[in-house]
Amino acid sequence: MIRIGFIIGLLLWCTTTQAQQRPHYSQYLQNMSVLNPAVTGLNKGMDLRLGVRSQWQGLKDAPKTGYVTFSTPISFGGDMANYRSSDLGVSEPVTKDDMYDYTASMPHHAFGVLFLNDKTGPLNRVTGNLTYAYHLAVGERANLSIGVGLGASRLGLNSSALLFEEEGDPTVGGGGEINKYLPDLNAGIYFYGPTFYVGASMQQIIKNSVAFDGNFNVGKEVAHYFVTVGNQFWINNNFSVTPSVMLKVVNPLPKAFDLNLKFSYNNKLWIGGGYRKDDAFFGTFGFSVANIVVLGYTYDYTTSNLNTVSTGSHELTLRVLL
Repeated sequence: MIRIGFIIGLLLWCTTTQAQQRPHYSQYLQNMSVLNPAVTGLNKGMDLRLGVRSQWQGLKDAPKTGYVTFSTPISFGGDMANYRSSDLGVSEPVTKDDMYDYTASMPHHAFGVLFLNDKTGPLNRVTGNLTYAYHLAVGERANLSIGVGLGASRLGLNSSALLFEEEGDPTVGGGGEINKYLPDLNAGIYFYGPTFYVGASMQQIIKNSVAFDGNFNVGKEVAHYFVTVGNQFWINNNFSVTPSVMLKVVNPLPKAFDLNLKFSYNNKLWIGGGYRKDDAFFGTFGFSVANIVVLGYTYDYTTSNLNTVSTGSHELTLRVLL
């Protein structure tokens, strides 16, 4: 008989096998590239970001996610060959006065990488992507980028953690780690300026089978669609408020959304919160040091039926601009 902890985890996975298969992120605003490859190379210089998320604390075998992204604009070919990478991309306005001085980046290429590790009980997905984006200037104060991420995932099942009534159940083989390697393809588009952004992306374009046994073909990946919109409003020269929303479409689930509100001082210190439909309320805060190192933390208060066994979720992000 399968142990109770794994039943909960397996039910969560089986539910998401036909629905939500990608991790939740409460701090996606701090690392939009986990959702949209078109954000690759948006900022000046090299951009390194790391994040960890512990979902549903108190629930045995609950999801744990870690990720690393790196991107940089690249100057090569034609007129771009005469520019340094640090001349390309944009810098976020720190004050309202900076907003008026904001100019669009010159058209440029950008490359990056993404590594993601997502573990739920005995199931573990490791994904590696190479990302590319091209940023085109639209007028003097806006850019439009189109991006793609291509790589592979290793979906692993630790069958030794499973206990069956019949030893050596053929559904998962004879025990030990069972791995399945899958291609991964994502794409997106992003329109942005000094105070606004609008993005759309699609993940898991290739709908791979996720069955671990050739005779068991029920599980299959489904496409995930994301739409993100946000705008920063300056209260005075130093303080701003940024409302934003993310719409998520994963058939056959109902459409889901995140609502966010962020209050910021000079884009160096911020506090905010949000609501994820039928899942959680969350609060977040963060700060930057010399506009080079940025730290952020979010706590989710679970509002679904899991709140009877979970004390919430924690997420921590680190960003380093080189």
